[in-house]
Amino acid sequence: MARKQQQPRRRKGHSGQKRAQRFFGRTRIWTWETDREPGTDAQNAVAVSRTIRGWEPLPPDVANAITRHRNNWIVCVRALCQDGSGTEWLEEEVRIMQNQRLNDFNELYHDLREKVLAAQRYDQVIDVGWIAGTWVKEPKDEELSLVDLGEASKARQLLWRDVDADYRKQREAA
Repeated sequence: MARKQQQPRRRKGHSGQKRAQRFFGRTRIWTWETDREPGTDAQNAVAVSRTIRGWEPLPPDVANAITRHRNNWIVCVRALCQDGSGTEWLEEEVRIMQNQRLNDFNELYHDLREKVLAAQRYDQVIDVGWIAGTWVKEPKDEELSLVDLGEASKARQLLWRDVDADYRKQREAA
């Protein structure tokens, strides 16, 4: 009787995309509209990743690579607000994006920005921005919107109003 030879188990092929998603499964990227390079319209963004040493900043080239590759994202467009008595709060709109590029978030940002601003009195808005965080198994980062709010100052509010006026002109021209 001939003995049946056992075939070796085949392993699944390596997926660089899945490996990158796991590796950067705890990453945050955020910016505020007033955080711009002096003399230009280029916004500064901050990117950090969770490591065993805590939240560590990512170099710009790594942060740019993360935004170009597909990931699972929690995206929060937020407005820092303050009333006349000095009480601060955050107005936010959150969306979950699965297996998408953060670079594809641009049009969604415009829609969510309008919703956030429609929920507030214009004179109470200090600044508007967005924050996005990656996730692997399930989105559960409730404190994401509270990261790096910055100081609510009159100077920041005046700068944001100038930025907002430019933003509206650009959107009308488009």
